Amino acid sequence: MVCGVAVAVLAAPWVVFCARSPVLVVTEAPFAAIYGEARLKKERRSASRALFRRVKPVLIADGVSPDMVAIAITGVSRRPLCALFPRSQAQAALHFHEQHPQIPAVILRGLVAASELPPPDDFLYVYGTYREVDLYRAGLFAGILGSSRRKLAPQPEKQAEGQPEIQPEPAKTYVLWQDRFMPEEGRELFSRGVREHDAESNAIFINVAAQLPDMRGIACMTLTGAGAEFLERSDPTPQILFGWLDPALLPREVAVQFDDSVWALAVPAARLALRKQAEGKIPSKPLIFSPKTADNSVSRMLKKSAKKTP
Repeated sequence: MVCGVAVAVLAAPWVVFCARSPVLVVTEAPFAAIYGEARLKKERRSASRALFRRVKPVLIADGVSPDMVAIAITGVSRRPLCALFPRSQAQAALHFHEQHPQIPAVILRGLVAASELPPPDDFLYVYGTYREVDLYRAGLFAGILGSSRRKLAPQPEKQAEGQPEIQPEPAKTYVLWQDRFMPEEGRELFSRGVREHDAESNAIFINVAAQLPDMRGIACMTLTGAGAEFLERSDPTPQILFGWLDPALLPREVAVQFDDSVWALAVPAARLALRKQAEGKIPSKPLIFSPKTADNSVSRMLKKSAKKTP
């Protein structure tokens, strides 16, 4: 009798977990290959724990029609809590919404203007990436990485009597390789973040490789969806990357990656949908690769800064 009660008590959370309506995440096959299957499974488990309900992928082939996407969704669950769509599947989201108007359909539009997507309503929600917050945090990360690198660099020998005065080290340069989605205040937010950890620094913004300054003076390089050719260079400069690439494929110099994919934002997007919020912005998920940073104190500073807002 006692054993039966104990088993029932222990099993109750699992029964509730399985009984709750799942969150479905539309996932394109090419994206899954770039993202990494092991990473996708990890995100799925993490999201399921955070929401205390099953989070299931709806795997679809590249170029499949909106009608087939809707069929695939209902094949996974007929009554999901909500269905999350990447911006590339916006038309599929609209089609699903028209067929199932009482099930929330959420489009993660990334940096695409809201005006380019179907307008939200009571059960069609559109959430963007909060790029301004991302850039501020990227500046914080860059300042931490660059200033820690300077501290670890060999210090000049003590000046001998009668020798010319040793000149102080010039201010380091922080480079942000910007893409076409740079918001108006993004440069200032990035610069502000850098200065919080390296007050004497310079932040510059480039669009093409020809604008790169002398690499010897660069403390950290930030790539916001552009400058992919720089990743192919074997340069020891710390790097911050905005993208979805499987971390296992990244150069070891990449210390932080900002991920705004539908899987990275599944938990906050589902929570906004639960609150029936039709529009909003969600910051990217910063992935901090601790083994690649200088030491534990740097790692702690990066993790602390990952939650800051301007």
